[in-house]
Amino acid sequence: MFATKMNTMIAVMAACLLATGCTGGSGRGETAESERGPTEQKADPRKIEETPTELTFTQPGLSEELFNQRYGDQLRKKFPNFKITYISTTAANFADTIASIPTLDVMFASASGMPQYLTGYRLENDISDLIKKYKYDVSKLQPVPIDVQRTLSGGSIYGFPTHIGTLVFLYNKDLFDKFGIAYPKDGMTWDEIYELARRMTRSDGGIQYKGLSMAWEHVVGWNQLSALYFDPQTEKAQYTNDGVKRVFENAARFWTIPGNEPPNRKYGLGAIRDWFLKDQTTAMYLDADGLIRMTADALKNWDLARYPVFSDNRDTGPAPNPTFGFITGKSKQRDAAFLALAYLTSEQYQEWAAKTLGSLPSLRNAEPLIKNFGESIPNFAGKNVQALLFPKSAQMQQTSPYYNSVGVREITTAINDYLAGKDANTVLREASERADKKVAEEKAK
Repeated sequence: MFATKMNTMIAVMAACLLATGCTGGSGRGETAESERGPTEQKADPRKIEETPTELTFTQPGLSEELFNQRYGDQLRKKFPNFKITYISTTAANFADTIASIPTLDVMFASASGMPQYLTGYRLENDISDLIKKYKYDVSKLQPVPIDVQRTLSGGSIYGFPTHIGTLVFLYNKDLFDKFGIAYPKDGMTWDEIYELARRMTRSDGGIQYKGLSMAWEHVVGWNQLSALYFDPQTEKAQYTNDGVKRVFENAARFWTIPGNEPPNRKYGLGAIRDWFLKDQTTAMYLDADGLIRMTADALKNWDLARYPVFSDNRDTGPAPNPTFGFITGKSKQRDAAFLALAYLTSEQYQEWAAKTLGSLPSLRNAEPLIKNFGESIPNFAGKNVQALLFPKSAQMQQTSPYYNSVGVREITTAINDYLAGKDANTVLREASERADKKVAEEKAK
């Protein structure tokens, strides 16, 4: 696939991925220039909007219902002459989907999905000409998602971020009230949260209560220390490096608290989420920001606190994981697709998404939009939404083409081995050895 080329360019990523705030064109992208004609012609967005046009969208793993809730219905209101068509697909059948469709205008994917779905299938398409043609102001966007693309592509931009994913710290106020313990506060360190988790973990009335649980792969992968699973230059696994080891041990210790272990001492995200949302026996929970809406639906009395910090790195939040809208190399309606993406990154849509969906804005000036965050979501009034903002974010590692296929799997195997009784040094060394072998196998394909 595209992995080797991608990682050669990742070597210069570190300089541009430290964000302040909340976080080469190849294949079809190069050959499409002759098909699309001169780009210096005068732009006429109104003419494009008035022309009946079908636009096709996809996002691996996203249902059509969720697509319509997030994007489709708003696009239809904004562009009544556009026919918005969604193509459902999954990671397992994505290759077959791409091979069977004649056109695909926009694909949504997370940062970790960019190397897997966009460049991995050579669907990237530089839209710099459209940015110039429609005088789109890229500087209004959060800088990291744009800088990542430019770094990986040698200067090209393939799409715009529509949402900035992050990690959140949620807690069940009823459990703290039940046991007479003060709620978590903004600015608490990992060590302070660990002690709080110990106090909240207990058996009461025949029910085992957990102090803190987490989405392990996100907490460790989107870590605040910019600790990367793979060396950007050599592509060698570096689970045994001090940074990854510190992140691993910091998170793993919560599951050594007696009574706070994962089910059957083996990590399983579904069961762990159920403890917090369904059984409501977990006091504190760390996961991606998508859990905010689910928490509002499930818990009567809950709130947010600022994500725990390291005592020697208090101003740095988790690495962002933006969702992008990419105009693909299979698009036959690039101008209309661009107008759709421009709208999804407009202040109008971003404010609606923050208010209605609980979506973190992709605009640089996010604070005014955060004020209305979740306003239309039932059971959200009065929540501590300012806890979602950090002075700066850690470096992203999700753009490695091996992050999902190898990195996440091996860090999950490592925690299961750790819970089974192996020490941290051993499980991380073995994870590195397995990862190096799997990366070599993927390169050889």
